[in-house]
This record gives sequence, C-alpha cells and structure tokens, in this order.
Amino acid sequence: MRIMPFFAATAALLLTACFPPTTTHPVGTTTTMINDPALTGLWRGKSDQSTDDRGLYFHFLPAGDNTITVVMAQAGAEPDGDWMVASITTATLGGNHIMNAELKFSDGKPEEEHPGTIPLLYRFEGPNRLVLFLMDEDAAKAAIQAHQIAGTVEQGQFGDAAITASPKELDAFLATKKGAALFGERFATLTKME
Repeated sequence: MRIMPFFAATAALLLTACFPPTTTHPVGTTTTMINDPALTGLWRGKSDQSTDDRGLYFHFLPAGDNTITVVMAQAGAEPDGDWMVASITTATLGGNHIMNAELKFSDGKPEEEHPGTIPLLYRFEGPNRLVLFLMDEDAAKAAIQAHQIAGTVEQGQFGDAAITASPKELDAFLATKKGAALFGERFATLTKME
C-alpha cells in the first residue's frame, strides 16, 4: 500500500502520516456534475512533494453514471506491484476544477472506509499536462476553527479535518478565492501518455 499515500493524500503524499481533509458531501452537488473528458486516458504522474522518482500511472476510465474510475499503479523500471482504484466525480465551481476522490481498492482488497470524499483542485497546464493540488491540512483546520466553513477537527497535532458544511455552503465557499486558497502547493504533476 505504498501508493495509497500518493492518491489518498489523489490521487496523498508519500510522506504524510495523516489522512488529507475530507468533505461529508462531494463538492459540486449543487451543480451539474459531469465527467471532464479532458481527463480520459493514461497519465504518468510524479509527486511534487516526494523524492521517489518512479512516479505512478493513472488510467482515467469514464463511466456512464458520471463517475470516473481511476486505476493507479507504480511506474518505473522496478515497479513494486502495488495498485489502487479510486472513483472520482468532477465539478467546476467558479473557475475552480474539483475532483472528489473515494478510494475503493488497494492491491485487490476493498479499501478501508473513510467518511466523505477527498477533494482535489486540478488545473491544466496545456492539453497534456495536469496539476493536482490537495487541500492543505493546516489551512482547512484554520478555516474550520475560524468558522469560515463548518467542519470538525480531531484532537491532537495529527487530528484529521473534515468539512461538514451543507452541499450549498460547501459549493459556495469552494467557488471563491478563499475556498481555492485551502488547496496547498502542487501535490502532483501528470503528463498524458495516450
């Protein structure tokens, strides 16, 4: 499960110890959530926050129910055999493109249930280059504690953050610059292969 941190923190961070911030409702439920066709295909990703140069393959497979299945496997000359499956939905709020990720399988076993979804901000830097941004744990906690958005923060330094705002409040907040600012530095950069 070494690739779980890569996505869980899209796809989570290879070096992270805690689960990334989640939302109790997928972002974009008050809008029309349709598959972003620009994501379809095979991409090779590299974490912008890891020293592991092998990277990860992401195969985005759109389904008829407006979800996208994402199959992830380690890249490189010596892949370790780990693989993972996630289901995502996509939405655009303001100018912000959001993925809602739910982990489904890791190495053939159902993934442990986590409440809510993992939101990721994504941007295209050209037709074949995609950048993913995870919600920053500290920024999410600060916004919750400042009552900018409803949520919970677990006890302790490594307590997880969950945004519990209603779908309407969540979408309105993440459509703003303040909402987009919750997403931290680049998490990963993907290059389209086919």
